[in-house]
Amino acid sequence: MMVFDFTGKKAIVVGGGSGIGKAIALQLADNGADVWIGDLSENGAQTTVSEMRRYKGDYGHTVTDVAKKTDVAALFADAKKQFGEINIVVNSAGVFMPKGLLEAAPEEIKAHLDINLMGIIYGCQLALETMIAQGKGGKIVNISSVGGRGGELKSPYYALGKGAVLNWTQSVAYNGAPHGINCNAICPGIIRTPMWDVILEADGGGDPSVDKEALFHQIVKGRAPLGRAQTAEEMAYAAAFFCSGYADAILGQALNVDGGDRMN
Repeated sequence: MMVFDFTGKKAIVVGGGSGIGKAIALQLADNGADVWIGDLSENGAQTTVSEMRRYKGDYGHTVTDVAKKTDVAALFADAKKQFGEINIVVNSAGVFMPKGLLEAAPEEIKAHLDINLMGIIYGCQLALETMIAQGKGGKIVNISSVGGRGGELKSPYYALGKGAVLNWTQSVAYNGAPHGINCNAICPGIIRTPMWDVILEADGGGDPSVDKEALFHQIVKGRAPLGRAQTAEEMAYAAAFFCSGYADAILGQALNVDGGDRMN
């Protein structure tokens, strides 16, 4: 029987204030980990911490703008001060930009990639630095997207960032492997998180009369052979596996959890 037990493990979940990151934080806490949240939204982070407290572990948060390495470094410093060490890092913060290839201004592209790519780069750098110094191995999980599996017509810069995350995950895996550090990625499919509000607004042409939920279900039916959207909890199950000892021999892999949207 496969049982996840993270008792004694200390985790950082970047982007743990909502959506997939929140679900992962709760899953880790439910299975015994002490969890520190980094999120730009203090209210979101506080809410996640409040919900984790039913598991009776050690939890806290740091307001974090992942586009700034100094903020990510402060997050790690706070977590290490509280926990003493860090064994698990999940990089889940991200945003969506629905601008077309010729529509986005340079400053918009940079701001987008500063979050979706540079934020994960900073998180991995600090995770490796911390875990190598500790000498006890560790687990790193990056949240990419099925959108990173190839080019996109309507959201090329989102695809660019998420695709780069997959390449970066492999580089981190190469660097971490000699130290017993595993780095893998999860590629979510369609999940009704707040990010989809932006997508549906764009796909609906900004028309307030468009039924956004009907449009969402139409998109799901057209893309996922399974015929339904996925849940943040399903991403959390995959993350828990990657963070566990069951995945000790898995490095640099990207797992689609997408109802069959992409079979690669």
